[in-house]
Amino acid sequence: MDWALLLAWGIKILSLFFIILTGVAYYTLAERKFAGFIQDRPGPNRAGIFGLFQPLADGIKFIAKEEIFPKNVSKGMYLLAPTISMTCAIMAWAVIPFGGTLPAPEWLATLTGVTTIDLQIANPDSGVLYMLAISSLSVYGIMIAGWSSNNKYSLLGGVRSTAQMISYELPMGLSIVVIVIMTGSLKLTDISDSQKDMWNILSPPGFVAFFIYVTAMFAETNRLPFDLAEAESELVVGFHTEYGAFKFALFFLAEYMNMITMSCLTTLLFFGGYNVPFQLGAGSHYQAFIGLGFFILKVLFFAFLFIWVRWTLPRFRYDQLMKLGWKKMIPWGLFAVMFAAIYTVYWKEGWMKLFI
Repeated sequence: MDWALLLAWGIKILSLFFIILTGVAYYTLAERKFAGFIQDRPGPNRAGIFGLFQPLADGIKFIAKEEIFPKNVSKGMYLLAPTISMTCAIMAWAVIPFGGTLPAPEWLATLTGVTTIDLQIANPDSGVLYMLAISSLSVYGIMIAGWSSNNKYSLLGGVRSTAQMISYELPMGLSIVVIVIMTGSLKLTDISDSQKDMWNILSPPGFVAFFIYVTAMFAETNRLPFDLAEAESELVVGFHTEYGAFKFALFFLAEYMNMITMSCLTTLLFFGGYNVPFQLGAGSHYQAFIGLGFFILKVLFFAFLFIWVRWTLPRFRYDQLMKLGWKKMIPWGLFAVMFAAIYTVYWKEGWMKLFI
């Protein structure tokens, strides 16, 4: 066994884990700041300069709070639910390519013999299927939380969320099939690399698939205008009503991790991933760094879109949510798949000449 290689992998995984948790913590602060701006109030501004220590204060609060277990809960399942949600949220990051290949620092090369670093934990041939499988498993955390809490509000929130996530996984899957047909690969790096000359959003089927995907993305992450699982006006906060302290923190972090994951996936599928517009910096020693920078900027835009929509649009009614998913988005998704097949066979080369 190559222990040096295992050490290099361990360092990469721990580094990514630290970056994820730090990014998610400050994403929650960004949402509270933007919400304050939109509502003409300051937002968090007491813990540190401009409130920059607020995520640290929140983390200490969650860890230090007393763990309370309501009466008659199914304790094993009650504890398992947030664990499933958090585990699925973290596992999804394993196949996301954040950029190309970077030269390894001298100390790491000396210590492990590894000279280059791929900005990705794993690169399976079926990366898209892996992402869909992990996102499908996350529904179990919400469903088990609602059932095990022995609370009618929690149960209704879990049932709502289960139906919602299953309903919107179908159009999301169809929109991703459009991209797979156009690129001919399930590998996320291949999908990103296929957009060096033209982003998928600029193709007619990709344009249709993008709007289907973005709508389903909000529903999959239980965000407004589709946060029916946490509708405060009728369900308190839904499936995690009976959760507090660190258990609630796991659900909270998982939600924000999923939002960033979906932002990364949107960037990879429709906006060229880590490819730089007009191939700026191609062939230079800094190409990978430039690609990483552009990838982060694209992801930050879609992460901001989640916040912007939440504090702008009102919540749907539940019947409107289900009607939109089954009667509108699934037919449009099937149309987009058929359109992508025709486009790829007959029109793709001619259309790309307009952009190259």
